[in-house]
Amino acid sequence: MATFDCEVLGYVQYNPDLSYAELIECEDELKEKLADTLNVCGADHIDFFGLDDGLRIQFVLTDYDEGVLHTICDAVVPFFPVQTLARLFAIQKNLEISHLYQFEKGIWKESGIDISSGTCA
Repeated sequence: MATFDCEVLGYVQYNPDLSYAELIECEDELKEKLADTLNVCGADHIDFFGLDDGLRIQFVLTDYDEGVLHTICDAVVPFFPVQTLARLFAIQKNLEISHLYQFEKGIWKESGIDISSGTCA
């Protein structure tokens, strides 16, 4: 049985000025490129769900490895159109480590979020 130590949730928010046809075209192309790239980077159980003017993303990785997460960010940042804001939230399954990655205007930024058991003490 495979064990996945890292779950990643994401959301792409499209510019509300996009027409419905533009949004559908953008989303179809984005899902195809993301799925291909995530597969190459070792992601599994890749799921996309369109919701209003956004796209929800979910996938898992075998290990919580910041190097792999950075590789994914570098690989996918060119796929997000300028008229989008995208975020990925990676969380280790034991709820000790998490990072938020934000993609905007062709760059990505990272923020570590302390969710360790001592946080609520």
